[in-house]
Amino acid sequence: MPAYAGAMGEWFAVAAVAFFVGLSGALSPGPLTILAIREGARRGWWAGPFATAGHAVAEGVTVALLALGLSAYVGADSPVTTAISILGGLALVWMAWGTARSLPTASLAARVAEAAPGLTSAPRRGASFEAFRAVAPLGIAVSVANPYWLIWWATVGTKLTVDSLRIGWTGPGAVFLGHIVSDLLWLTFVATLVGSGSRWLGDRAYRGLLGACAVFLLVLGLVFVVSGARSAIGV
Repeated sequence: MPAYAGAMGEWFAVAAVAFFVGLSGALSPGPLTILAIREGARRGWWAGPFATAGHAVAEGVTVALLALGLSAYVGADSPVTTAISILGGLALVWMAWGTARSLPTASLAARVAEAAPGLTSAPRRGASFEAFRAVAPLGIAVSVANPYWLIWWATVGTKLTVDSLRIGWTGPGAVFLGHIVSDLLWLTFVATLVGSGSRWLGDRAYRGLLGACAVFLLVLGLVFVVSGARSAIGV
């Protein structure tokens, strides 16, 4: 197998992990999802990509700063790498527990009703620069002002970025792309549901998605913790 084929495989593996970790976070409605719901009721499905564009600015800057700041300190036996692995793993386990705990009452329909109580079946549709200018900056603002987002990047996001550096400087790009694609798909899906006048994703299906994400986060978190622990004791 050519060397570039193996490198591409690693790149896609990094992007896939970032995608599913990002999707797990996106499915637990936070300020960004509420923004997509509110603006989707007014502007249709375009609210999803517009909100994602603003979010991508904050994410891109964060990934770049992490990669530049950590590149000199990471390595297989680095104490920094070990600490990040354990902290990132514990954060993922915490996220899995929180997601699982929310399952009995999780309802996207209820969140839509709260965020867009005056939802109509005929929102204003179409893309425009004015709409982009209104929504994208809000995507930046609700991202950086969200304490959960800051904690996520200080732990899980840092771990993903550190691991991605093993394949070179294209690795952080894979983390960014995988994560942003998950946000784009989810926010566009939510904005489309709201913009079309549909207030719900069936609770059973929604809880099933959350449950699958909780399992994924738990397994990945345990892998990170075990990896960090083994590095700490020199196994």
